Amino acid sequence: YHLSVALPASYGTSTQAYPVIYVLDGDLLFGMAAGLTPLTQWLAGVPEAIIVGIRYDMESYDQWVQLRERDFKIPEVRDAPPDSAANLFLDALTQAMIPFIEANYRTMPSDRCLYGYSSSGFFVLYALFHQPDAFQRYLSGSGDLYIAYPYVIQHCAQLAARDAANPIQLYLSAGELEEDQFPYFHQLVAFFGQENYPGLTIIPEIYAGERHGSEGVALTYLHGLRMLYPPAER
Repeated sequence: YHLSVALPASYGTSTQAYPVIYVLDGDLLFGMAAGLTPLTQWLAGVPEAIIVGIRYDMESYDQWVQLRERDFKIPEVRDAPPDSAANLFLDALTQAMIPFIEANYRTMPSDRCLYGYSSSGFFVLYALFHQPDAFQRYLSGSGDLYIAYPYVIQHCAQLAARDAANPIQLYLSAGELEEDQFPYFHQLVAFFGQENYPGLTIIPEIYAGERHGSEGVALTYLHGLRMLYPPAER
């Protein structure tokens, strides 16, 4: 894996530590996140943050699709490749990538955010349910909810058992015209509402008139940051 890092403007002239936003699908989405984050700071009051893009340095888009499906899915879910191993990627993320970033940059380990869309949005939910305290803020856009919902409701023990004293937030989004996301979006939101998950706040949003595509990618990131970093924290 190749980690691309964008530092906030004040990093070189300060001694402070910064929140970190980990961007999945970094080959395509790191540039967007690195470019838009300063705008969210100036225009929406989102704090400065270190942006980390997790990339493959792919040679083709076909290769990118194969690698991301391997890393973000598991064989238990529909249409996943047999070699998919989200558990191994989650271990690599939490045991190797995050420690590397925190050893080499001034970070706030108590303020990590994970962002993903589509298959990587599924992985965000996978991480939330399997290692909920690895991050404090989760952004999942259009996360293949037709497979995510039946899977996560059967794997909620760790999320249900966590310490409520350590709050975490989930921003969950989908496009209004993404028929394969519904009714699973509403079922997942209702599931969170019915169950007791200590310290978890869910912020759902549906984008009117949007399908599965680049608009949802950007909206999830922009709206998610604005929702997960509220004015009281600015």
